[in-house]
Amino acid sequence: MKTTLIKTTMVFLFATTLLSACKKDEVEGNDEEVITTLQLSFVPVGGGATLSYQYDDADGPGGNAPTQDVIILSPAKTYNVTLQLLNKTANPVENVTAEVEDEAEAHRFYYTPAAGSNITVAGLNNDANGIPLGITSTWTTGAAANGKVKITLRHYPAVPPNKAAGDMVNDPKSGTDIEVEFVTKIQ
Repeated sequence: MKTTLIKTTMVFLFATTLLSACKKDEVEGNDEEVITTLQLSFVPVGGGATLSYQYDDADGPGGNAPTQDVIILSPAKTYNVTLQLLNKTANPVENVTAEVEDEAEAHRFYYTPAAGSNITVAGLNNDANGIPLGITSTWTTGAAANGKVKITLRHYPAVPPNKAAGDMVNDPKSGTDIEVEFVTKIQ
């Protein structure tokens, strides 16, 4: 009887220790967004037709190859740019931009023009803490050139989000939700 009681107590203690050691830490309940489409709308400052360009992977990752526009802009021009994200695998199509705006403190767009592209991206809109979000921005072109601009959406999953103004695009405290490199032509 004494041996059985000791064995039962040891099994109970072992099980309790094992279960408490395996307890998951509470983390933010953030499902990763499915983003199939990134659209850019360019409104020329001073007037002119709005230009639209997009990256589209309508069936999502792993299916058909995505399509992607070449961004063609005029030289020596400034554009107010608005970015929109969509999930076309949902029915109806889901506007993911609204979710990113709702979680602005946990997201940030980075715009990286390649050297020689003659494009400067500035004027990103901010989250409630004054840290860049980047759903809207201002693009200014220089002289005629061919190049590339990489657009990266990073997610900061900490609770609360630990996004800071000095964070680099490859900061290990954030992860990439989508990254698209557009070919650009200023002509």
